[in-house]
Amino acid sequence: MNSLVPVLAALMLATTAVFAASEAILAPPPQPVTEAFGELLITRDENAPNACDIELYVQNELVARVAPGQSVSIPVPAGEVSLRVAQHGSGYCAGQFAGNAQSAIIAPGEVRHLRIVQDEHEVFLAPAAD
Repeated sequence: MNSLVPVLAALMLATTAVFAASEAILAPPPQPVTEAFGELLITRDENAPNACDIELYVQNELVARVAPGQSVSIPVPAGEVSLRVAQHGSGYCAGQFAGNAQSAIIAPGEVRHLRIVQDEHEVFLAPAAD
């Protein structure tokens, strides 16, 4: 009987190792990390020099039109983001101002507050004083 104890102990250890290995094999693969996002909060002053809407482009895609006094919130992927603003409209507003491309580096979970600045010659984005 005493000679069976070491054999039973060895069998129990071997069985435990087999079950642990099979659980590792059957475990689902780790899920890829979802892309992290940040947020752009874009504000336009009520005292804009004209009432023309301003178009906001993110990664060269039109995402919003912003009127004087309006704010928009836009989720963006974390990392470097290309931004551009341009005046929208027809008649008086048609194509008077087209801003140059700008970029911002957005961290995951970051909320970046920018304001639309427009003067006699150009329109662009600048950091907002919170």
